[in-house]
Amino acid sequence: MNQAEIKRRQAEAIAGILNLITIFILGNRMKGGGITYMAAAVSVCTLAGIAVSGSLADVLGRLLRSRRNKGQYRNILAMRKSAMLFHAALGLVGTLLLILCAGGIAEGIFRISCSRFIIMALAPVVLLRTVSCVIQGYFQGEAAELPRAVSGILRQIFLLGFGLLFGNILGSYGEKVGSLLREENFVPMYSCMGIALAAGLTEIFIILFLFVLFRGSRRSEKKLKQDGMYSGDSAWDCIRGFCMGRWPQFLTEFLLFLPLALGLAMYGRKAQETGTIFQYDVYAGRYLVVCGVLLSLASALALPVMGRIFLHFRREEGRLARTAFQSGVHICLVHGIFLSVYVAVMAAQIASLLGGEDSELVKQMLQGGSAVIAFASLSFFCFRFLQAMGRKYFLLGAVGAADVIFVITLTASAKTGILSLVYGGVAGTLALCAVLTVLSYRQLRMQMDWLSVLVLPAGAGGVSGLVCMLLGRLFTAEGGLPAILVTFVISGLLYWILLLVLRNFKEPELEVFPGGRLLGMIGQKLHIY
Repeated sequence: MNQAEIKRRQAEAIAGILNLITIFILGNRMKGGGITYMAAAVSVCTLAGIAVSGSLADVLGRLLRSRRNKGQYRNILAMRKSAMLFHAALGLVGTLLLILCAGGIAEGIFRISCSRFIIMALAPVVLLRTVSCVIQGYFQGEAAELPRAVSGILRQIFLLGFGLLFGNILGSYGEKVGSLLREENFVPMYSCMGIALAAGLTEIFIILFLFVLFRGSRRSEKKLKQDGMYSGDSAWDCIRGFCMGRWPQFLTEFLLFLPLALGLAMYGRKAQETGTIFQYDVYAGRYLVVCGVLLSLASALALPVMGRIFLHFRREEGRLARTAFQSGVHICLVHGIFLSVYVAVMAAQIASLLGGEDSELVKQMLQGGSAVIAFASLSFFCFRFLQAMGRKYFLLGAVGAADVIFVITLTASAKTGILSLVYGGVAGTLALCAVLTVLSYRQLRMQMDWLSVLVLPAGAGGVSGLVCMLLGRLFTAEGGLPAILVTFVISGLLYWILLLVLRNFKEPELEVFPGGRLLGMIGQKLHIY
C-alpha cells in the first residue's frame, strides 16, 4: 500500500462521512418512513451493484498495471475495451432484472410495498456505477488514485444538492397526490423517488467528469497502439481474468454489506405485525449516522500506519513492520475505546441534539451499541492489512462467520424489537474483530501486548467515562452542542493525560502515531520520556 492509495482511502473516509451526513439531512426532510423505504431500495441496488462491479476498479487497475510493466501496451487496449463492453452489458442486465423484480423484492422480501417504485427509479444507478468503476480502473492502471478519490467526494456533494432539489419537488407533488387519494405514504415515497433520480443524475455527472479526465490523458494512446507487443489477450481471456481476479473480493464485499439488507428484511417481517417498521428510520438515520461518522474518523487516523508497515516490508525490515502494526492496533483501540465510552455515557445529550420524537430510543441504541465503534475500527485496520497481504480467502471466511453470528444474535434477541439490529451488529462486529485480529497476529508471528494495547486504554476509558457521567449531571439532556463539546474536551484531555502518565505509548510508536510528536514533547516536559 503506497502513499497514493493511502490518500485515496483517506478521501474515501471523507466521502463516507459526507454520505452519512447526506443521509441525516435528507432523512430529516422526509416524513416518517422515508428512510425505511429508501433503505430497502438502496440495500437491494447496492447488493446488485456489488455483484456486478464490486472491486472492479481495483482488479482492473491491477491487471492493467501488470500489462504496462511488461510492455504489453496493445493488451492494455484490448483489456480496456473488453472490460467496458462486458461489464456494461452485465450492468444493463442487472438493471433490467431489478426493474422486473422490483415488486417481488419489495413485497416478498422486505414487506415494504412502497419501495417498489423506488427500486425501479434507483435501478439505473447499477449500470451507471459500473461504467464509472471501469473508468476508475483505467486510471488505477496508470497508478493514478486521485480521480477516484475526487469523484467519491464529488458524488456526495452532487447527491446532497440534487437530493434536496428533486426530493422537495417530488415530495410536494406526492403531498398533493396523497391528500387527493388520502394516502399518507405517498409523501415519503415520492420524496425517495426524487432522491433516487438524484442518485442517477449524480452518476451521470461523475461519468462525465471521469471521461473528461480520461480524454485529457489520452495523449499516450498512440504509444499504446504503436509500441510494445502485439495483442495476445483475446476478449475471452480478458473476461476470464476479470472474473477470476474479482470473485473473492466482490463476494467478501457482498457479505460485508449483507447484514444491513438482511437485518431490514428480518426485522421488517415482524415489525409489520406490530406496526413498528418505521423505527428503522431511527436506527439508520440516527444510530448508524453517529457511529458511522466516528468510526470513519477513527479508521482514517490509522491509515498512515498501514503505509509505514508495507514500507518496512519492502525494505525487509520485519521487526520494524511488526512494531508499526502493533502501533496501528494501538491507535485503533485508543481512539475507538474513548469514542465508544463517550457516546455511551453521553447518549442522552447526543440523542437530544439529533432531535426527533424518538430520543429515548436513540439513547438506548447508543448505550447498547456504541461498542461497535471500537470493534469496527480495529476490524477495518486488520481487514486492510490482510487484504494488502493477499489473504483474500481468510477475509472471506472471517466475514462469513461474522454474518452467521449476526443472524444468530438477531434471531435470539428478536423480542427486543429494533434493538435486535443493534445487538446483532455489535455481536457480528466483535466476532469479525476477534477473527481478523488473530489472523493478522498469526500472519506476523507475534503476540499482542495486552497490557499496553488493551488493558491500559480500557482503564483510562473507564475513568474518562466516569468524568463524562459527572459532567453530564451538570447539564440537562437538552444541554445541546456546547455541553457535548465541553464534556468531550475535558474528558478527552483527561484520557490522554492518563495514557501519558501510565507511559502507554512507547517511543517508537510516537513516530507513527498521529500527533505523536506533540505527545512526545508533552511527555518530555512532564519528565515521562
